Amino acid sequence: MTSLISIYLGGALTLGMALFHTQFHKLFQWDADYKKITPINKKVFHTLHLALLLLFFGLGFLTLFYAHELSSCIGLSFGINVIISAFWLWRAIWQIIYFNGKVMMHYVLTGYFFLLFIAYLIPLVMKLV
Repeated sequence: MTSLISIYLGGALTLGMALFHTQFHKLFQWDADYKKITPINKKVFHTLHLALLLLFFGLGFLTLFYAHELSSCIGLSFGINVIISAFWLWRAIWQIIYFNGKVMMHYVLTGYFFLLFIAYLIPLVMKLV
C-alpha cells in the first residue's frame, strides 16, 4: 500500500512540475530574453522546453494510470522507477550545485525534486527489502 501511495504522489508531483513549466515564459520573462539570442538558439531552447513539458505530462499521466504496475516493481516497471527516481535525484543535486540560489524558490524546488526522487524510490526499496 505504501508503494502505491508513493507512486500516486510521484505522478501528482510530476504533473505539478509540468504545470509549473507551463508558466516559465511568464515567470522568467523569456519573450524579452528571446529577442537577445539568435533565432536558432531560441528554437533550441523552445524545443527543449516543449520536450520537457511533453515528458513531464506523459510521465505524470503514465504514472497515475499505471500506478499499480509501477508500485509492484516487476519487470519493466522496476527499470522505469529506477530511471525516473535517478532523474529526480540528479535534478535535485543539479539544483543545489548549479543554481545555488539564496531565494526561496531554490529551496522549494530542491525539496520538490527530492520528494519526487523519494516517491519513485520507495517502491524500489520495498521491492528489494
